[in-house]
Amino acid sequence: MSQLTLPLMAALTPGKHEILVVDENVEPLDFGIAVDLVAITCLTPTAPRAYEIADEFRRVGRRVVLGGVHPSLMAEEAAEHADSVVIGESEELWPLLLEDLENGSLKPRYTAEHKPDLAGLPYPRRDLMKEDAYLNIPKVETSRGCPFRCSFCSTTVFYGPRMRFRPVEEVVAEVKAAEHRFVFFTDNNITANKSYAKRLFRALEPLGIYWLSQGSIDMADDEELMELAERSGCVGMLVGIESLSDENIAEMGKKASNRVSEYEDKIRIFHKHKIGLIGCFVFGFDGDDKSVFRKTIDFIKRNNIDCPQLTVLTPFPGTSLRCELEAQGRIIHSRWEKYDVGNVVYIPKNMTPEELQRRYNEMCGKVYSRLSIIRRSVRSITYMKNPYRSFVFMKNSFIYRKLFQASQQD
Repeated sequence: MSQLTLPLMAALTPGKHEILVVDENVEPLDFGIAVDLVAITCLTPTAPRAYEIADEFRRVGRRVVLGGVHPSLMAEEAAEHADSVVIGESEELWPLLLEDLENGSLKPRYTAEHKPDLAGLPYPRRDLMKEDAYLNIPKVETSRGCPFRCSFCSTTVFYGPRMRFRPVEEVVAEVKAAEHRFVFFTDNNITANKSYAKRLFRALEPLGIYWLSQGSIDMADDEELMELAERSGCVGMLVGIESLSDENIAEMGKKASNRVSEYEDKIRIFHKHKIGLIGCFVFGFDGDDKSVFRKTIDFIKRNNIDCPQLTVLTPFPGTSLRCELEAQGRIIHSRWEKYDVGNVVYIPKNMTPEELQRRYNEMCGKVYSRLSIIRRSVRSITYMKNPYRSFVFMKNSFIYRKLFQASQQD
């Protein structure tokens, strides 16, 4: 799917400015273009390339501003490559920065002092993106924040633990305006506030759309919520199963929603409601040894996790996990391009880094083999009762296969 950040920033830009959005994933980048300001957003694994782009534009005399999750959490580092760094969510900062730019008084830092209200957000300028180069699934935002404080997650550090919500009617209006049959809601946890989720799902039902989002597995505890999700067109949910060890769940700070003994019953509830699972698993916790890989493969097969997301524990900047591992001298390097959740960048407790990497690679090779993906998709038809829904997860699985393969390239 195409990204959401820059199209939203474009929509927040006063109309007197001329805007060009360039997505280097799918189109060439022209360093010779005559512009007054180059604005770059990046995550941790794309930070090195963002810095290369910023340095080259500054070399030819362009002013550069960096923002997004990584520059916000590593502002000193980002400042070495930019004329200005935006720290935090930028809805309120961006117009101020542009005004300062016009007045010749661009500041080196713009820091969000509070989290912005999400009411009244404009529709993202999707017309500026090469949407036809991506899956035909627009992203729509309904909330920000996450009540869980997982030790490895930089999302909560950036957005904060307090949930903020867009008015339901504004979300519905944007979905209608997108004019697509399939939508991805970008929320970190769309069901964190069940009352809001129920209102949203009721409002979505008349639209006759399909949708995917992210939530916690404990939504299966609320039968009404599951029924509303099904009726509103929910095809699947990305849920953080994370680990099959209660010790690991407690270590990461997520024990309130994840109870390992209840996983299988809850997965059956999702499937009963024709909702597939993108099940996220993380490997390399201090409680993990080499047996975790076989155990996870068996769990995926037994429960037919429609699309497994297999990741290596990664100490992203700003997280409590990174602080802990740094204090223990267990960070191997900070080559950010390798912080893509497919490469081991720290010293595990019960395995060598090489063993963790090798066993992770072997597991991905099995789970993401073409035969395994097709088998899961065929089995999913029995409970989804809809080949199209099963195809969605087969497609996602092949995307994860491709991402895994890309992560292993030097």
